[in-house]
Amino acid sequence: MTKWSRLASKADYRKATDRINVLLDQRKTDEIQNELTLLSYLVEEYEEQHFPIPDASAQDVIKFMMEMKGIKQKELIPLLGTKSNVSKILSGAAKIQVDMLAPLSSFLGIPLEALVSNVKMDANTTSLEPRMKTAVAEPSITYGKRKK
Repeated sequence: MTKWSRLASKADYRKATDRINVLLDQRKTDEIQNELTLLSYLVEEYEEQHFPIPDASAQDVIKFMMEMKGIKQKELIPLLGTKSNVSKILSGAAKIQVDMLAPLSSFLGIPLEALVSNVKMDANTTSLEPRMKTAVAEPSITYGKRKK
């Protein structure tokens, strides 16, 4: 087994991917499986650093899921309010309000974090609430003095 360390160049990256391809064709022993695991980790780390994939916008995620599931825009009206709201959200002219996230997530069968840009859930967090305040364009509740 070759000794591997962090991939520092394109040449290292190519060697690692070539070695993965060789190992995939071999009989799986513990030694081969361990090397595959290590190389996979190193390649993933290199790719994340040198070939980052930008997060998809909420609009792109919604449109993709609609296309995959054959969902029409009019089917989102009960979740997003009006035909105009649906059009604005899908075009990017308006953002999804907090109270729309859970129903939309459930309807499309996707995680909440896919609908909120730049939000990462960590193991200790069960709520998106503190991080979502900046992701919402217009609050669904207006505050002011109540008349008695």
